[in-house]
Amino acid sequence: MVNKCGVVNCKGNYNKANKCRLFKLPADSLERQSWIAAIPPREHFVINPETYRICERHWKEGYAAKGIGTKARPVDPPTEFDVLKSCLPTSKPPPRTTNAEDRQLAFWREKDTIKDFSSFRPESELRKKYTNVIINRTNDRLVCVFMNDDFSESEVSIIVENKATLTCVLTLIAFKSGIRVPLGKILHPNNGMNSNSQFLEAVHIAVNFEPHCDSVTRKVVDILRSHSSESDCCRDNKNAQKLSFLTHQLQLLIEKQYSVNDYCFAIESFPHCNYELLREYLVLPSKRKLQSVVSSVDTDSVLKGTFEKVKIDQQKNVFLLVDEVKIRPTVAFAGGVLSGMAKNDENSKATSMLCVMMKALHRGPSVMISVTPVHRLTADYQYGVVMEAAGRVEKAGGHVLGSITDNHKVNQHFCKLFDRQSETTAIAKHPLSEERTWFLLFDTVHLLKCIRNNWITEKTKEITLGDDATASFEDVVQLYKEERDNILKTSPLTHSAVCPSKLQLQNVKHVLRVFNDKVVAALRLRGCSQTASFIETVLNWWKTVNVSGKGQDQRLNDPHRAVQEKASTSLDTFLMIFKQAESGQGASRIKCLTHDTRKALVQTMEGLKAVCHYLLTSAGFDYVVLREIQSDRLEGEFGVYRQTTGANCFMTSRDVFSASQKRLAKHAASFLESIEVESAPKEHTCLGISVDFEDAASMEICTADVTLTASEESSAAYVAGWLESKCEEELGFTDEEPFVTSEAKDFIHQVSRGKLKTPHACTFELVRIGLSFVKKARHRACCRKRLTGILCTLASFNDIDITCDRLFRHLSNVLLHGLQNLERDHEKDAVLLQTSVKRARMI
Repeated sequence: MVNKCGVVNCKGNYNKANKCRLFKLPADSLERQSWIAAIPPREHFVINPETYRICERHWKEGYAAKGIGTKARPVDPPTEFDVLKSCLPTSKPPPRTTNAEDRQLAFWREKDTIKDFSSFRPESELRKKYTNVIINRTNDRLVCVFMNDDFSESEVSIIVENKATLTCVLTLIAFKSGIRVPLGKILHPNNGMNSNSQFLEAVHIAVNFEPHCDSVTRKVVDILRSHSSESDCCRDNKNAQKLSFLTHQLQLLIEKQYSVNDYCFAIESFPHCNYELLREYLVLPSKRKLQSVVSSVDTDSVLKGTFEKVKIDQQKNVFLLVDEVKIRPTVAFAGGVLSGMAKNDENSKATSMLCVMMKALHRGPSVMISVTPVHRLTADYQYGVVMEAAGRVEKAGGHVLGSITDNHKVNQHFCKLFDRQSETTAIAKHPLSEERTWFLLFDTVHLLKCIRNNWITEKTKEITLGDDATASFEDVVQLYKEERDNILKTSPLTHSAVCPSKLQLQNVKHVLRVFNDKVVAALRLRGCSQTASFIETVLNWWKTVNVSGKGQDQRLNDPHRAVQEKASTSLDTFLMIFKQAESGQGASRIKCLTHDTRKALVQTMEGLKAVCHYLLTSAGFDYVVLREIQSDRLEGEFGVYRQTTGANCFMTSRDVFSASQKRLAKHAASFLESIEVESAPKEHTCLGISVDFEDAASMEICTADVTLTASEESSAAYVAGWLESKCEEELGFTDEEPFVTSEAKDFIHQVSRGKLKTPHACTFELVRIGLSFVKKARHRACCRKRLTGILCTLASFNDIDITCDRLFRHLSNVLLHGLQNLERDHEKDAVLLQTSVKRARMI
């Protein structure tokens, strides 16, 4: 590049006609500055010492030079320039002589300067300008209070103190309505003041000051907090919680630092209302932030933090609550994962969720450990899931005592998988330690419903528990009919209690309307003593196993509500009653319980007796509350899940997963008082990212026979063209790469609006092979990561020269979305078929 002269209006070395010698600026800083000062300035131009050049025309002929040869340069700065004389740099003019105005200004400054606090006397000046000012002066302080028009309250307060700083003799602070007035622009550092004019300007600013919204809000927050801390009756006030919430919301307006309680409130509010509408009126975390917080919580870390948080060793003794919740079998693709398929059967959609919850004793916390989608659950698979959950609890610091299930057939076979002396005993060897004991219990709430169901399903609706008393359910029905039209009734019986539907059979509230103290008394008044005795026996058993706290027996004057202690014998009494009770099955069952119900009652009572003995003798318990050894906590969790999904009784697997993760995050926020749980890297939840032997076998079958219909061929060509338009810059096909020549390209030309391209043959072949794989081995395509890896392997197997990761991800999304839509269409067809069959039966 040819260097040119940088001086304004100079053409030195611009062309051959103006060719001349150029010089760099001197290396010495002082000499360089003298040169730059002599050069005429240019508007919006800054001289760069490294690149700037000046030609020899700007010196007189015969200029003095130093250096030899090409390195010679002028000694003096340049002086010859083709610009107006007024544009040339001039030296600084000498200072002018002092005149009368300068002397007057100096006199005023001397008079305005404050020498000390005693010479500072602004009272008369303030009273001339402001009529509503009150001034109070002491030895080292001057306080000026400006009142409102009627002198009812103060508006502005100005305080001047005899406190010296580095540069000033006084300090000044001003407040308006309790908010400090910013005076940094007129005062010196540390609120220093050294002139009367500064004081008057500060007064003027303070009187006309309009506080900022944040300042007012901060002041209101301070007042509310001081009021709540100083008031003795605030704790008893019903509005104290509301006041605290509003105070915190005002604080968030100033500075958005969300606390743990904010995340708890947000997680609770998120599923029950329009969250975005709620955020228009309250300061809450955004949906994205809330979802990132919920998804970052890890179960193992929460378990570990939970056991570190508990302060009582008794709370580390836990039971595992195991139960199923029915779900709607459907497939959903979201977040790169295809959910809805069963874990125990890859080819089937999940029909239920196997849930395992940890319930700590001694009023300890509860945590949902695992939620597994299953189809036709077996005892072996349930055993594996429960053992995995038990291992995670033990690793986190817990002490698993056993499991609590209902009396379903699968759970009966589940109990048989444990090593125990007999099939009826509740004591088995602990699978994780042979020296310990695993207690196999059935849920007492479920057993109470089983007793009622055995009673109403018996042919004669009569039942006995081994004694001479025979209870007839017709007595209960007759009691309800007699009082059905009464305004005041002696029993709480309802139609749902005496004639329950299939859904109402699962509601324990209807059962407790039958097994009730008032029903016992009403039956005895009507002479039905045997039925009353049976109900009373079952009711006393229920009171014993449903004790929720110590002291209920004294408070309610009922000895059956006492907690279990070392001297308690109530469990032995009821165990003997159930052992003496007869049982039958099918046609042979006459006025007795079923085999399964009696066996479950005996096993549970033996188990509860053994659990109480272990806790009272080896675990340091003073007493045992039997209500904690139930699965009600798990049933309540299912109810929360349904409410979380919009009061939906028929949830999907994705709904259950999402609700369980939100509940886990809420537990971490409320119990652990932190959502920043240190979580380990999450493992892949599906079959794994890497390609295994089964995948390779499926690939070989799909590659050997790629048969697609004509419409599928056209769709594959459309998808291939769309993929190439998305990844055009990354693919980089050569001109020799062939395009699709089949009839499928005609479909592209008809639907294209100009941007869709005819795909290359290799892209079209990749889409065809990927579609064939998903059709024949759809259970292997669990998520986007896995399918992307399979498509990459298929491309390498078939010599398809495509290495664009983005293309593989887009193709995976397209195939998984199509698979989801196909499954939903099948579900709709099945519903329409059922509806048509029902209508045909009605005709």
